[in-house]
Amino acid sequence: MCLRRSVSFLLLFGALVAAAGAHQATGFKLTEPSATGITVWTRITRDAERAADDRPLPITQIFDRATGEVLRLRDNAAYPNGRPVITFPTGADLGSIRGAAVGAPGQTRVRYRPAGQNAWSSTAWRDVDPARDFTATFALSALVPATRYEIVVEDRAPADAAPTSTTTGGFVTAPDAKAEVSATFCVMSCQQYEDRDRPDGFAIYPAMLALKPDFFVNTGDALYYDHGPVHALTLELARYHWARMYSLPTLRDFHRQVGSFFMKDDHDTLTDDSHPGARTGDFTFADGLRTFREQTAPSEPPYRTVRWGRHVEVWLLEGRDFRSTREHDRTQTPTILGAEQIAWLERSLAASDATFRIVITPTPMVGPDRAAKDDNYSNTGYAVEGAKIRELLARYKNLTVITGDRHWQYVSRDAATGIEEWSVGAASNAHAGGWDEKTPRPAHRFLRTGFGGFLSGEVKVGASGPALTLRLNDTAGSVVFSGEKAAQK
Repeated sequence: MCLRRSVSFLLLFGALVAAAGAHQATGFKLTEPSATGITVWTRITRDAERAADDRPLPITQIFDRATGEVLRLRDNAAYPNGRPVITFPTGADLGSIRGAAVGAPGQTRVRYRPAGQNAWSSTAWRDVDPARDFTATFALSALVPATRYEIVVEDRAPADAAPTSTTTGGFVTAPDAKAEVSATFCVMSCQQYEDRDRPDGFAIYPAMLALKPDFFVNTGDALYYDHGPVHALTLELARYHWARMYSLPTLRDFHRQVGSFFMKDDHDTLTDDSHPGARTGDFTFADGLRTFREQTAPSEPPYRTVRWGRHVEVWLLEGRDFRSTREHDRTQTPTILGAEQIAWLERSLAASDATFRIVITPTPMVGPDRAAKDDNYSNTGYAVEGAKIRELLARYKNLTVITGDRHWQYVSRDAATGIEEWSVGAASNAHAGGWDEKTPRPAHRFLRTGFGGFLSGEVKVGASGPALTLRLNDTAGSVVFSGEKAAQK
């Protein structure tokens, strides 16, 4: 069965089963929390649970469009001239292969209230959008700052029917920008499906949840389109990657309880080190940008700040949308952030009155990185713009950089500017690597390789003033390195 016929069949089948119920196998996400609002991402699925891990996988093949030659499927590879052919074992389709949670039509709504109160607010029922993978988003507004909310997401198949699926959760809104309050947060990166460390997902999710973070940031590589036996060579397979990852129980449980900010990098946009204009099979870089927005509901523009009380402001940088093309880089100075974003970064840093400025970047600004890489500001190909950005950041006291992308944990300090960078590491031990712990560089204050983990941060307001503590945690949540920064005046 070809993939196109398979998808058409599934859409028809979804319509036929709509009368039987609507489900939430991929849960919901709470994104872009602020003092007065949050976005609720929802999706209706055909089945109540993801397809079992003993289900078969499709056979993914790629052929050269010009010669017809069979191309070998390799991790981290792109196939710009490839023609994908996806076939399914007998009795299987896109909705029943291993880990699948295919979408279905229906209606969804959100009910919410401050924790402990009796009265609920409710959105109107809304149809999910088949053109956007059967998702819907709700922008809740006029919320009370610094307040914990309870939330219920309900689904139903036909209009006026009783709900057939109900999922509960909660989140906390940000404090007012002048509030003298503490803040806690977690940051993670680089989770590959094949490298998960529990049958139900990843150990870091319950470990992070145990810390009760106010908010969470995923710096990118939330999944790897270009790894494993099923590369995302089509839009349908890209959506399959999102569904199988975010239907894992540990991820579902975490995201229904914590407000999140999603940033993207190369592997969850298209392929390794991907640039605008690239493609692999029938899936393009532009498709990847749209799919990321479809699945994570980020705000626009994708670079933005997060204010969490008097003492914390976080900058979330965008590292793919404005990056120059490979053709541009041959004749002009390469850029990662682009002129528009750099101008915004300069303005917003200068305008901030937060005690601590935290810049979160999908890829390193300080490093060091491996000599063979050329995808970030610590690499020689981006040395000109990298020096410019580090000089800009160095103008501000109490500024720290947090990066994802690298599969090892480190804390380093740039010799020229003094900028300090914390690398959160990979999401699991199996996905860690890339550096030898026995060969630290002078820039390293801390270096840990071969093990995954995440970063947790906390700002406390004490008698002597506010202080920022950053911690690198292992996958179980134990602290492997920490540093406290008192506010410099």
